[in-house]
Amino acid sequence: MKKRWLIIGVIIIVIIIALFIGGRFLNRASEEELTVQNTNIKITPQMVTSVERGDLKKTVSTSGYLQPADEKALTFSLNGEIEEVLVSEGKRVTEGEALVRLEKSQQEYNYLKAKNTYELIKTSGSESEIKEQELNFQIAKKNLEDTTLKAPFSGLITEVSVKPGDYINSGREVAYIIDDSSYKIEVAVNEIDSLEIEVGQEAIIILDAFPGREFSGRVTEIHNYTQNVNGVVTLPVTVQLDKTDRQFKPGFSALVEIIIGKAEGELLVPISALLVFTPVKVGFSDGVYTAIEEGLAEGEEIVINVFEFAKAGSKNNTTQGVPGMGGFMRPKK
Repeated sequence: MKKRWLIIGVIIIVIIIALFIGGRFLNRASEEELTVQNTNIKITPQMVTSVERGDLKKTVSTSGYLQPADEKALTFSLNGEIEEVLVSEGKRVTEGEALVRLEKSQQEYNYLKAKNTYELIKTSGSESEIKEQELNFQIAKKNLEDTTLKAPFSGLITEVSVKPGDYINSGREVAYIIDDSSYKIEVAVNEIDSLEIEVGQEAIIILDAFPGREFSGRVTEIHNYTQNVNGVVTLPVTVQLDKTDRQFKPGFSALVEIIIGKAEGELLVPISALLVFTPVKVGFSDGVYTAIEEGLAEGEEIVINVFEFAKAGSKNNTTQGVPGMGGFMRPKK
């Protein structure tokens, strides 16, 4: 019996010693796998860079065309003959300024007739008759006013398409006006990138017509509908320029970089210098490839030369560990 207990005791001691030694080898291997100092690896200047302090910004790039803050095709609500054109292409006008006039003799007659009838019926007509004539009078008054086309806002006349003597129908465009006091750009942002776009974000605008210059702006509107062109889904976004230039023209092509994140005065290193250690469960190996049972997904990127540094850092050029366990270094995303 004593001999039996002695054998059991010896076995227990051997197991404890084995676990202790194995643990040391495992810890040593883990340390050596990430060690690159004091090795025989030749470090070239191309493999070394300095940590620097600087600024970072992350942007979403897109493109579009300059559009004025407002624009409108100008039309008459009446049929008639053009009597006078008071503006020409390229003229700057102010809100309410007269631009084009129709011949108005008929409208003046209708106005005076409606006014006299209304004044007369007010003293002797019924309530319903008074309301009817008042409405006729207001319509005649508005038609007379509408024989003069006025600027809806201050801006630039970019087109005049009529001349005195022309007869026009209501709704026909006679002039075009833009508000060029400010400009905006309607851009299409990829549906994935759109999740990072917010109203108020800064933007950098580069115009082909102004090489070497950058203009600032910001996101003012994110539309609530998407567009699908040839299977590519985008979200319309409006970027307003902070300042305008008299040389700006509607339709100028623009490259827009929306700043979705930035850091200033930070310590910077190349992203290629960052690795993330990921534990994995390994399976069968043919000596060249090893099956991964847990820890990685198809298509993920891994660093394949990191263990060469680890081996070079080992005294006997080998590493030891526990079968079934392992790890990979992933590039830092």
